[in-house]
Amino acid sequence: MTIKAPNRRSVEFFATSSRMAHAYRCAVRLNKSLSHFAEFRVFGDDGGGKVSDDLSAIVLSHADEDHFAFPDAKSGSLFTEAFHLLFTEPTTHPDQVAQWMRGTNIRSENRLHVVRVESMEAPEVAQLLGRVCFALGKGECRGGIIDAYLAGDRLLVRGPQHRMLHVPIDTLPALKGLPHDALRNFAIDPDGSFIVWPDLNVHLGWKQFLQATDPAEFRKAQQRSAGFNERYGQAIRKVREAAGISQSKVPGITDRQLRRIESGVSRATSSALAALAVAHGLNVNDYMETLAREMTKT
Repeated sequence: MTIKAPNRRSVEFFATSSRMAHAYRCAVRLNKSLSHFAEFRVFGDDGGGKVSDDLSAIVLSHADEDHFAFPDAKSGSLFTEAFHLLFTEPTTHPDQVAQWMRGTNIRSENRLHVVRVESMEAPEVAQLLGRVCFALGKGECRGGIIDAYLAGDRLLVRGPQHRMLHVPIDTLPALKGLPHDALRNFAIDPDGSFIVWPDLNVHLGWKQFLQATDPAEFRKAQQRSAGFNERYGQAIRKVREAAGISQSKVPGITDRQLRRIESGVSRATSSALAALAVAHGLNVNDYMETLAREMTKT
């Protein structure tokens, strides 16, 4: 049971049960990017105990399941070493998460992320899995934020390489001193580019959270990203020029915005890529594949 993706796959999801396999198939119907960026297997299928070297292994489990049924001898190593998304729902008893951790001996936040959802078939599951793919994409060209939640006076933000940042609210000038009720009303952009507080008109991205917690690492990430943005912008320009499209003929993007993207000054956001894809007469996935091929030429 494998869902094949074209190229540029970054993640291989492993479901621990038929329940999780059904949830993943529902997510794919809601979020087509999963079929582009990810592969999928179920533990117990042929080849279910080994992941490709160039893909990140993500195990999908539910706290209500009988976790003692796995790992078996075939898939034990993968189960132990992979990163885990452990889902809970409103009917999940609080003790189930602790029981799962005791049974699997997996409790480090670097290896485990607990996700509470209203339903395993809800759009939020599809969005979360999509953000996982974007955060682990080659070159970190898309997104970065996988999940986030407010814990007291800190914002916990999960990002690239599954890293969890514990960000004190007081280190974020746009949010400092605001009441808890205002802080908890936020949403994550579908591709993980930023967290938005709509009532406050505040948008914060992974780099800003990284800067608040680790300025030295932020500077390194900024340098890496600047180089990638420049190469990606060059690919966008070459593909556009080859198609005979002028900068003023891309609905949804101003000339100035496109110039900044093509020069590497600004990042190509998901909305910009969608607009460019339409201008080229392609869907977003095919357009991104065209850009990826162009980048391999340089």
